[in-house]
Amino acid sequence: MLSERTFEVSDYLLSALCHETQSPSSCILLLHGWLDNAASFTPLMEELRSQHPDIQLIALDLPGHGYSSHSRSGYYPFHDYIDSLHQVINQIKKELDCPLTLVGHSMGALVASCYSAAFPENVDHLVQIEGYGPIYESPQNSLDRLRKGVLSRQRVSKKPPRFFESFDEMVALRAKRYVLNANEITSLVERDSEQTEHGWRWRHDKKLKAESLYRMTEAQAKQVIDALPKSNLLILGDAGFTHLSSICPPTTQILHIKGGHHCHLTCPRSISEAIIALILFG
Repeated sequence: MLSERTFEVSDYLLSALCHETQSPSSCILLLHGWLDNAASFTPLMEELRSQHPDIQLIALDLPGHGYSSHSRSGYYPFHDYIDSLHQVINQIKKELDCPLTLVGHSMGALVASCYSAAFPENVDHLVQIEGYGPIYESPQNSLDRLRKGVLSRQRVSKKPPRFFESFDEMVALRAKRYVLNANEITSLVERDSEQTEHGWRWRHDKKLKAESLYRMTEAQAKQVIDALPKSNLLILGDAGFTHLSSICPPTTQILHIKGGHHCHLTCPRSISEAIIALILFG
């Protein structure tokens, strides 16, 4: 049974799902994708716990997601996730004296890669699922990016809340979007929904849907990729972001598995075995 815990950082109370153990041999910190939450890792955590019970597991709800608090000051710049992650890792390092592995899915992979590059002393192994390094674009897009980002904030702020008649309606909507069945998506929706007097609604902060004001250039992203840990693994679903394998240097291990963008929900055993092999053998 996974337990709940909270990390207090400068701007947020961050919730997490955990499997805690005494004197762990290793710690795995898992970061979910955009508009997902810690429950997207529940099947993978169960497999990891079954295969290697002395590993400490922590799946974080990123700011504005799941049970974590929403921003009091505004929106969610990408680099602020890295700041929050650093504060969480500092707390973990004070509690545990063991190697740390970062596992990130999609947006979580982007955050994990940037953190690993900037703070290599804190990360022993890196696993990226359906994401690799930061998103980048041409500097020629800077002004257009800035304009679209600001205008998107205005649209999001004026958008009225959406309510649903039932929890099942929310599950069906998310399952269709992710091309998954209801059983595979239910725990994720449970952590991202709440019932009100007006009906069911999403728990995540609607401001998460505002577009970015800034993205790295290709040269900046290359610096991150060049600084990734030597022990790093990219996992891709055969119906997911397969193109990412073309941008990886030879130092990155690549595992292709059956599934789409949320392959960690559909093939947790294969991914668990690959993560444990990376930790044990590099």
